[in-house]
Amino acid sequence: MGEKFRFGIIGAGVISDYHAKAIRAHPDGEIVAVADINRAAADRFVAEHGGEAMTDLDAMLRRPDIDAVCVCSPTFLHAEHALAAIDAGKHVIVEKSMAINLRDATRMIVAARDRKVKLAVIFQKRTEEAPLRIKKAIADGVFGRMVFGDASIKYWRNQAYYDSADWRGTWDKEGGGATMTQGTHGIDLLLYMMGDVEKIYAWMDTVAHIRIEVEDVALALLKYKNGAYGRLQTSTATNPGQGNIFEFNGTHGSAVLVEDTITSWAVSDSKETLAKETVSGVEGKASTAASSATVFPVEGHIKQIANFIAAVRGEEELICDGLEGRRSLHLIMALYESARRREEVHLDELLRGLEV
Repeated sequence: MGEKFRFGIIGAGVISDYHAKAIRAHPDGEIVAVADINRAAADRFVAEHGGEAMTDLDAMLRRPDIDAVCVCSPTFLHAEHALAAIDAGKHVIVEKSMAINLRDATRMIVAARDRKVKLAVIFQKRTEEAPLRIKKAIADGVFGRMVFGDASIKYWRNQAYYDSADWRGTWDKEGGGATMTQGTHGIDLLLYMMGDVEKIYAWMDTVAHIRIEVEDVALALLKYKNGAYGRLQTSTATNPGQGNIFEFNGTHGSAVLVEDTITSWAVSDSKETLAKETVSGVEGKASTAASSATVFPVEGHIKQIANFIAAVRGEEELICDGLEGRRSLHLIMALYESARRREEVHLDELLRGLEV
């Protein structure tokens, strides 16, 4: 065991339990305090995970015995809380989405750089073996020139989910619907494997829920900067949820990823020959998260917390830093912009004035 790495946690809701379990799984991880305006929630957290329950966030951030902060508050508070922690000189690891608009995300990136602290974003699917294998194959040209990179992210959330908090299903506090909240992990993974998108044409609608402002279905056509095309579907209106399904097609091969399982892999020397390598796995099943907002594996958080500690110590590069964390938000904002305008949107235009 090395020197203790001491965490404060902002927010004592569902996701804070995952951060706590990941911190406790690290031999050097220590939970010092949790801050939440709901004292009962903070007390519940402390009873299970330890640390000190606090309701005064500023007081927690002033504590010299905290090295880093996990931002686990509602999405619309991520930027405010992350910026406060960065200003206090704390390293920060923030849940997805890092912010609800590009301007706030950029402010976080710049502030962390100026204060010389680490800023990481939780996108735990980047730690899974199957996506990493596909990412390497694409980068190495195993599939030839990429032709398509598609993602189907079909989830189910019942009306009670949206009614459970007044900020859910709102543009100003949740930042969006199925695409922003449920789709962001799959969108991050799609970009992680395929690279950035050049332009997008999108549609969105609300078809299965009431009393929400945001979309519960969206469809987008993508043109990647590498020349490939793609289709993106997101939903919280499909019952039951199917989770994340990705299809990657190139001139020399293709792969299909269902959640964390490669269900199809075929590669050939050229498009005229039969596949010389075929790999198939057990048919992937949708993750529990596809139909539940509160149940999913903790292993990815364990890996990212370990990586975060190592990065602060100068031993590794972050799996997902602020710039990387902004990529999915960038595409999501472009999707919404295209759907509202009903026209094609070039992604670079959204970052004018937000260069870092």
